[in-house]
Amino acid sequence: MPDQRTRIVRRALRLAGAVTLRLLTRTRVSGREYLDTPGPVIYAANHTSTFDALLMFVLLPPDTVFVGPGDFELLWPANWIVRHAGLILMKRGAVDREGLKQMLSHLEAGGRLGIFPEGGTWEKPIDAVKSGAAYLSQAAQARIVPMAFGNTYQVWWRIFRLRFPRLTVTIGPPLPPVPPTADRRQRQAELDAASLALMRTIYAMLPPETQAHYDRQARLRFRGELLFRPDSRYVAPDVSLDALAELVAKPNLFSPLRYNARLPVRPLVRQGRFVRPRAMKRAVDALAEAFAAGDFAGYLEYRLGEAKAAEIRAALAVISAAMDDAEAAGARVAFRAQVHEHPPDDGRTV
Repeated sequence: MPDQRTRIVRRALRLAGAVTLRLLTRTRVSGREYLDTPGPVIYAANHTSTFDALLMFVLLPPDTVFVGPGDFELLWPANWIVRHAGLILMKRGAVDREGLKQMLSHLEAGGRLGIFPEGGTWEKPIDAVKSGAAYLSQAAQARIVPMAFGNTYQVWWRIFRLRFPRLTVTIGPPLPPVPPTADRRQRQAELDAASLALMRTIYAMLPPETQAHYDRQARLRFRGELLFRPDSRYVAPDVSLDALAELVAKPNLFSPLRYNARLPVRPLVRQGRFVRPRAMKRAVDALAEAFAAGDFAGYLEYRLGEAKAAEIRAALAVISAAMDDAEAAGARVAFRAQVHEHPPDDGRTV
């Protein structure tokens, strides 16, 4: 049970969140009858914005325990909230056995758990889901209540500009626990299939605009280029900069590196603007160092996969090496990330 301080913090957050929803948004909620599902139960929602956490705090029963990020320091006030609201913090990008133990213990005691199966707010298609919620459901034989949050992507700037965004919350009927695996060799494949089925259920409850957002993420293609002025230097053609372009071009994906870690990455963000090579070298070396150790060591692998992570690390090394000659030659350099939308096969991802 949470202590008195935690209960006070949670009540304050619920009140502040409810006031925010009522005064600064136009939020429509359907399926409230499923919110009081008895435990063990997992409330699972899609996740495109930190605002989604506020929705969970406001809507879910007060005894719900929430799962939050514990791999890198968040910005205020989120960092204060995760320290004082009694969240279970998970180290993403690594096997966090202690976090899993806490979640399972809570569910096995008949508790309620709020979780985002996608693992974070970075831009991704609907099928880029982690298997944690399915694993917990199977291990604790907990039902899953699907929740669909509509139109929350980058909603904070609309709120701060008093745009009064129209948001939707659709809560579906509880899904049965993920059944036990008969063949343990097939367990991960079955958990992956159950996770994808969960996200498809959530996708079907989303408004068309948010479905389109997820569909578009599946169709995006990225191309990275390193430009020199004068045009007398180049990056080896067998090293792709495309995965680096994807990292830089996705706002939610790149912002923790720029704002939370405060890395000197402006030369990468300022698309097409020529800078001194030493500034570009400082930017790519800072990224490489962050990805090598510390809070961001598993950042790329968890979000983009092993292949793209290796591609980004190779690109950073090549760019860094190229900057020495460019600086000596008095050149200027710019990074450009081009984004193209691949034509859909049938107009839908799911």
